[in-house]
Amino acid sequence: MDEKRFEISVLLDIYAPLLSDRHKELLDLYYNEDLSLSEIAESAGITRQGVRDAIKHGESDLYFFEKGLRFAEKSERLKALSTEISAKASEGDLEAVKELAERLSAEVQ
Repeated sequence: MDEKRFEISVLLDIYAPLLSDRHKELLDLYYNEDLSLSEIAESAGITRQGVRDAIKHGESDLYFFEKGLRFAEKSERLKALSTEISAKASEGDLEAVKELAERLSAEVQ
């Protein structure tokens, strides 16, 4: 569950502006603030089932956006390349840095 919680939190950071205010709020309370469905229901003035349904719908939207846009996936690839470039630069391997920089440049286009 922790892996899913992290994944949804990352997707929420990226795609929150595309969600309705209600879905954004409920997902944030559940995944980032770690409130229970009952706690959210009480503060939002809706049923626990209503909260669950809204969260499931919001999750579905986030996965839909990522499937089409792939911003989270691309971000992870860019971070990995950046880390690799830093490591090779620290080692003084300029040829590898050049190759990785070219891959990074191609990735952002």
